[in-house]
Amino acid sequence: MTREQRDFLAQLIDTPTPSGSESAGSLLLGRRITAMTGIKSSIDMHGNLHAVFDAGAKTTVMLEGHVDEIGFIVEYIDDKGFVYFQPLGGVVAAATPAERVVILSAKGRVNGVIGSRPPHLSKAAAGEGCHSAGLHQMPCDIGATSREEAESLVSIGDPAIVDSGFRALAGSRVSGRGFDDRIGAFAMCEAFIRLATADAKPAVNLHYVASVCEELGLVGGRLASFSVNPTIGISCDVGHARGAAADDVKIIGDVELGRGAALSTGPIYHKGLVAHFRRTAEQMGIPHQLRAIPKGSGNNGWALKMEHGGAAVVQIAVPLRYMHSPVEVLDLGDVDSVIDLVASSVAGLSDDFPLLPEQP
Repeated sequence: MTREQRDFLAQLIDTPTPSGSESAGSLLLGRRITAMTGIKSSIDMHGNLHAVFDAGAKTTVMLEGHVDEIGFIVEYIDDKGFVYFQPLGGVVAAATPAERVVILSAKGRVNGVIGSRPPHLSKAAAGEGCHSAGLHQMPCDIGATSREEAESLVSIGDPAIVDSGFRALAGSRVSGRGFDDRIGAFAMCEAFIRLATADAKPAVNLHYVASVCEELGLVGGRLASFSVNPTIGISCDVGHARGAAADDVKIIGDVELGRGAALSTGPIYHKGLVAHFRRTAEQMGIPHQLRAIPKGSGNNGWALKMEHGGAAVVQIAVPLRYMHSPVEVLDLGDVDSVIDLVASSVAGLSDDFPLLPEQP
């Protein structure tokens, strides 16, 4: 990854994009595509970002990653000025106490903290305190002293995120909030740019989508799949990587940071395309690993498969530790392998690629 790519990625990760409020991240990605390729992108009425390279082919390949991240939404403000949230997506309530947050108000960013009950005042044996409570029991303190003061700063329905940004760790490892799945939107954006600017142009049409509201039920991916109607859908999301717990491999498979892109294999993924991606990786020397997915999973690969007649789907993942936390960790080398594998595999596709199985 070049310094310029890394700097852009850091800017994207530091930009809040909670589900339903993704526009700042989508604008960054769209402006990057225009600057690097000259292709003008657009944002549809739902918030999905679209960019198209038209090769005049019959086959359209949709490159998709969702740009939204988990977060919070303001549900209630009490008489003392404390703010209470509901989750946007799969928030881990136990990881929320004692976090700094930013509420994205119409009046600007409002800083707050999620209160944590001191151990002196809680009964550990009884499991008291915020660590065992639901999110609706965790007050956010924005410094207001009354409901009126709080309402002058924030409103019901305002989104919020944990105040945690891009941070370098040892080697090529980095940590941040919301790599799920802005890293996928970034990787597919870079693959689109590489293909659109290559000397040998793709033999298939390319349609890049940075989709919205995936964390709320694959919303943007389903809508985009229906409107684009791709022949082939390639979805990039994050996938669980093993951490310190040795038994993780029995649940998520032997997927590790630093071993390359994680290519999904299972009943819903097109066998011919998965084989093509594997051959490409082996021929090009691109690091990769396999992850078994036995059923329809909670990412937009499923949306691409199921909407409007169904695309032939490949799902590729960036291995990730501590998913749905403010301290997600990944290896930038794995991101490079995703970009390389997607760009190289799509470059080998044409209208003649056999998508149908053997016929009777």
